Amino acid sequence: MRLFRCLICLAASLLFVAGAVGQDPNVKHFDKDGLSFDYPANWQISDQSTQQMQFLELSQGDVVIRVRSPREWLKTPEKEAHAKKLFQDQYVDSFATQFEQQGMQPKHSTVTTQIAGADAEGVRLRVVMDRQPGGLDSYYRIVSDRLVHLSILGSEKEIAKDAPAWNIIRNSLKVAPPPQPKATPTPKGKP
Repeated sequence: MRLFRCLICLAASLLFVAGAVGQDPNVKHFDKDGLSFDYPANWQISDQSTQQMQFLELSQGDVVIRVRSPREWLKTPEKEAHAKKLFQDQYVDSFATQFEQQGMQPKHSTVTTQIAGADAEGVRLRVVMDRQPGGLDSYYRIVSDRLVHLSILGSEKEIAKDAPAWNIIRNSLKVAPPPQPKATPTPKGKP
């Protein structure tokens, strides 16, 4: 009986600690239409979503983090490749063109990071802006049959300073699985 009480007290203590950790006042939670992630409470968030894509922009000072995810479920490798071209390749190319139009020569490099617990491919563009190195890091990954695109834009100094915010977002990101088709009942007497 005594062992049973000790186990109950231990379980209650663990639940209390887990509940307290989950309620960090410095962290907010975004959860809408199957896409969710945590982010620092002192960051501004702007939901610019459309019927075709979820698009959240988070900002703090001169750093901008974007979370974009088309709403279409990608069930084939062809659809995944097409989504990558539209949401990653064209996005990076657009930024490179903007930098070039401003007289800067962006340096491209391939990078990887973790998004939602697995490797995500990305591209780093670096230029000198206002005498400080900086630019864009842009990553994508397929999560639960949806493409998720994360990018961070700012000076290298600001990006490094805001690495904890970036880590919270990319590590907590989740996408709900696609809806399962409802089973149709077979009429009685038919196999």
